[in-house]
Amino acid sequence: MKTIGGAIINGAAWVAVETWGRHLALFVVFVILARHLGPEAVGLAALAMVVPVIVAVPVTHGIPEALIQRPDVESIHFDSAFWLLTVTGSVLSVVVWTFAGVIAAEFSEPVLEDLVRWTSVTIVLQALAAVPAAVLKRQLHFRLFALRTLTGTVVGGTLGISMAIAGYGVWSLVWMQVARAAVETAVILLGSSWRPRLRYSHARCRELFGFAGPLIGQYLWAFVNDEIPKVILGTFLGPYSVGVYALARRPLDLLSEAFLGPLTAVTMPAVARVQSEPAKIDAFFNASIRVAAIAGFPAFLGFAAIAPVAVPFIFGPQWVSGVVAVQILMVLGLQRTIDSICALTILALGHSGLILKLNISYAVLAVVLLTPAVQIDLETTMAALLACNVLLLPIFLFLVHHIAHIDVLKPLTIFPRLAVAALLMFAAVTAWLVAAPASTPQGLLIAGGIIIGAAVYVAAAIVLVRPDLLDARDMLLRLRRPA
Repeated sequence: MKTIGGAIINGAAWVAVETWGRHLALFVVFVILARHLGPEAVGLAALAMVVPVIVAVPVTHGIPEALIQRPDVESIHFDSAFWLLTVTGSVLSVVVWTFAGVIAAEFSEPVLEDLVRWTSVTIVLQALAAVPAAVLKRQLHFRLFALRTLTGTVVGGTLGISMAIAGYGVWSLVWMQVARAAVETAVILLGSSWRPRLRYSHARCRELFGFAGPLIGQYLWAFVNDEIPKVILGTFLGPYSVGVYALARRPLDLLSEAFLGPLTAVTMPAVARVQSEPAKIDAFFNASIRVAAIAGFPAFLGFAAIAPVAVPFIFGPQWVSGVVAVQILMVLGLQRTIDSICALTILALGHSGLILKLNISYAVLAVVLLTPAVQIDLETTMAALLACNVLLLPIFLFLVHHIAHIDVLKPLTIFPRLAVAALLMFAAVTAWLVAAPASTPQGLLIAGGIIIGAAVYVAAAIVLVRPDLLDARDMLLRLRRPA
């Protein structure tokens, strides 16, 4: 660990720069676009991306992770994978472009046909960058990723905002996505020292598929699961509800990436590098879960507390209907402090089949629960979505422990005390919002809630989880030291 501990910590730092910078920029861009466009346009853009996002999975996942996970890999593995993914991505883009009309008809929204056609371009763009990105991750070189995402976000966001102000409506969102993908791919290709050579070995690709095959299925189901709510909402309630759901997901994804992203990004390469040393894996897993929970509890529950004021203030009064959906999904964020690190640890150890089975189970459960819930309203659908995740979590933890031989319960002992600290924070923020004079400016309400909530949580955490805070710190610091 001495030789890679510093690289892991350095990688996590650059991932933090990337994720925080990217999501801050994306947040600003989304706020401006949401104020100009409203739920209907946002919903149409979200529906336009459903199929391209799912279809892109075979070129963005599986093979790249196999290149990272494989202990011994030759240069021809990288060359073969690059050409395979590039050709596959090109074919998939053409297929989606061709069947765009069918996709639009399924949602009874003719305007989606042209939108889907142009979003299909992102598939081949992502395919071109998949292998160079895997090379960088295998080497734990995350600096270029920060430049990639920040440049892509700034260029794409600037284009999207300019088009929205000029009156291009939903097209501003579509071209923002295409421009962002193009710029991010260009940065990776130009900034990486690796270059593909004109050679291909089917045998080498077949070697990678032993690990990548089940992983592609796992990611495919994971992305299908992410898109299922949009499909169901779009089919039964229309683009407006999809737009509200997309907004409700924005704070969840933002907070997840900002507070959990640096840890989850380094989990798979870090565990893969020490996969033959269970004690070190267990120590890394234990520290990661604790750190994720310490940061995640106040972030998710804190935003849920200020959502009634923050959502209309930030995104505009036309989005007030999304407040309850935002609050429900914040509870879902608490689960991400556990399952994301569990899943990536399992993948690093080569057990991708387990995640695939759980994702298939989740898809079935989601369809069963969400379909009747959407007949009621959006909020009931969000509650059903939360129930799907909660019902599967105990099974997920049991199987991780049984198959990967990781003590998943040890780091969870901190959760009850963190929950108490976070609930005290929630109560304090809610009391502030209720007790503040009606004439108090919304910005001051939000700032006061954040300050009060942070003070209450820190004080409660020091009292309730101080030994765990010191433990987590020490375990992370030990990554720098010799074994």
